[in-house]
Amino acid sequence: MNKNAMLERLFFKLLPVQILIVAMGSVNLIVDGAVAGRCIDSSTVGVVGLYFSMINALTAVGAVLLGGAAVLCGRSMGSGDLEKTKSIFTMNLGAALTAGALLTAVSLILPGPIADILGASSELRPALITYIRGYAVGIIPMLLAQQIAAFLQMERQSARGYAGIAGLVISNVALDILLVAVLKMGVWGLALATSISNWIYLVILVPYYQTGRSQLKMGCKHIDFRVLGSMIAVGAPGAVLVFMLALRGITINRILLMYSGNDGLSAQSAFSMISGLLYAFALGTGATLRMLASVFFGEEDKDSLRRLLRMTLSKTVPMSLVVTAVVLLLSGPVTLIFFPDKTTEVYRLTRQLFIICSSCIPFIVLAQVIANYLQACGHNIYVNILSVFDGFFAMVIPSLILAPKIGALGVWLANPIGIALTLLLSLCYACVFNRRFPRGDDFLMLRPGFGVPDEDRLDIPVRSMSDVTGTAVTVQDFCEKHGLDSKTSLYAALCLEEMAGNVVDHGFTKDEKDHMIEAHVTYKDGEVMLRIKDDCVPFDPMERADLLSGDDPLRNIGIRMVSKLAKEMTYQNLIGLNVLTIRL
Repeated sequence: MNKNAMLERLFFKLLPVQILIVAMGSVNLIVDGAVAGRCIDSSTVGVVGLYFSMINALTAVGAVLLGGAAVLCGRSMGSGDLEKTKSIFTMNLGAALTAGALLTAVSLILPGPIADILGASSELRPALITYIRGYAVGIIPMLLAQQIAAFLQMERQSARGYAGIAGLVISNVALDILLVAVLKMGVWGLALATSISNWIYLVILVPYYQTGRSQLKMGCKHIDFRVLGSMIAVGAPGAVLVFMLALRGITINRILLMYSGNDGLSAQSAFSMISGLLYAFALGTGATLRMLASVFFGEEDKDSLRRLLRMTLSKTVPMSLVVTAVVLLLSGPVTLIFFPDKTTEVYRLTRQLFIICSSCIPFIVLAQVIANYLQACGHNIYVNILSVFDGFFAMVIPSLILAPKIGALGVWLANPIGIALTLLLSLCYACVFNRRFPRGDDFLMLRPGFGVPDEDRLDIPVRSMSDVTGTAVTVQDFCEKHGLDSKTSLYAALCLEEMAGNVVDHGFTKDEKDHMIEAHVTYKDGEVMLRIKDDCVPFDPMERADLLSGDDPLRNIGIRMVSKLAKEMTYQNLIGLNVLTIRL
C-alpha cells in the first residue's frame, strides 16, 4: 500500500454516498415526470419542471446549513475540539428544523404567489398550486435528512445512508404508482408520494442517534448561537450558488419561451429533472473533497491537502470521461422517457441539450473541485463571487446574446461557454492571490505560515510491525535535531512506537483488509505533536486506559505509559479514520 492508498480508499468510500445524495432528487423527479406524463397528462410534466426551481431554492436553504456544518465540523474535528463539533451538530439540526417549518408554512399559505414567481401560465397555475401544497408536507424531513446523512458519513455509518436512499427511491416509486396510477389522486397524489418518501428517508436515518453509540450528541448544553452565524457565513457560498441556479432557471425558461416556444421550454424542463443525475458524479466529487479538505485544513496538514487535491484531479477527471461516454450513449433512451415520438421537434431539442451538457461533465468536475476546495480553505468572499457568477451570469449573458440569433441552441451552447468562463475566473483569482501565475504549491491557495515547514515535519508510513521497530530511532533523531533534550526525545519515540504497535497488533488483525498507519511528527513553538491515523475499526486508547487504570498494573502498560507521559492526548474517529493526537 503506497502513501496515498489510505487517502484514496477513504475518498472513494465516501464518494458513492455523496453521489447518491445528489442523484436521489433527480431520480424522484424523473419518476414523477414519467408517471405524470403517462398517468395524468403531458402538461403535468411541465408542472413538475416548473417546480424544479422551487426545489433548488429549498436545497439552497439546506446547502447553507450543510455546507457550513461540513466545513466547521471538519475544522473542529481536525483541531481536536469534539465539544465544538457537538455544538455545530446541535445548531445545524435545530436550524434545519426551524427553516423547514417556516418554508412549510409559506408553501401552505402562499402557494399562489409562489406559482406566479415560478412562471406558471393560467393553464398550469391550479395544478402547480396543488403540487406546491402536497410537496410542502415533506419539506421538514427533506432538510433534516439532508443534514443527518452528512453527519452519518463522518461517523462511519455509510451503510445506513445507503439504506435511507434505497428506502426513499423505492417508496417514492411505489407511492407514485399507488396514489396516481391506482387511486387516481392526480397532482396531489404525485406530490404527496414524494413527501411521504422524504419522511421514510428521515425515519431510516435518525435511529442511529438514539443508540448511544454516536460521537455526536444533541442537547441544550451544546447550544451556542455564535456557531449559527459562522455556519451561515461559511455555508453561504454553496447556498448562493443553488439560489442563483434557481433564479437562472426562471430566467432561462422565459428566454426559451420568447425565442423557441413551448418545445424549448419542455426540453429544458426534461433536462432539469434529470440534470442532478447527470451531474451527480461532479457534485459528489466536490462534496467529498470539501469534507476531507476541511479536516486537513483544521489540522493544518499541508501535505495531506496537497495529496488530496492531486489525487482527486488525477482520479476523478479521467473517471468523468467514462461518465460522459455513458451519458452520451444513453441520451436517446433517456429522451424517450419524456418524449416517446422521435419525429417531434421537442425530442430533437431535448437530445441535443443532453449531448451538449453531458460533454461538459469533465469540466464541471474540475470547477466543483476548485470551488469546494476553496470553500474548505476559507476563501469565502471569492467563493461567494464565484457562486453568483457561475450560477447566473456565466450562462444567462451568453444565452441573451445567442438565443435571439439561433434560438434554443444558443441557450444550450451557453452551458459550455459558462463553464469555460468560470474556470477562467478561478485562474485569474489564483493569479491575484499568489501575485503571479500559479505553479506548484501555489494552487493550494494557503495563507503564509499555514502548517509547519517540511523540515519541521516527519511523515512515517507504517505497514507492519517491522516498520514500527524502526520508528523509535527516526523520531528520536528528529526531536534531538530540533533541540529537544534527550529525555523528551526518548519519550516521543516510545509513545509513537507503542501506539503504532498497538494499532498493528489489534487493528490490523480485526479483518482481512489491507491497512496502513500514517504517523506524523511535527515540531512547532517548542512543542512536539504526534498524530497517528489509521483506517482500522474504531479504537479509543484513552478510554481503554481509563477503564483499566485500577486493575492489574501490568495490563496495557504501554497505553498507560503514553497517557501519563503526554501533556495532552485526544482520540477521534474522523470520517472513517482513527486519529490519535499526542502532545508532549
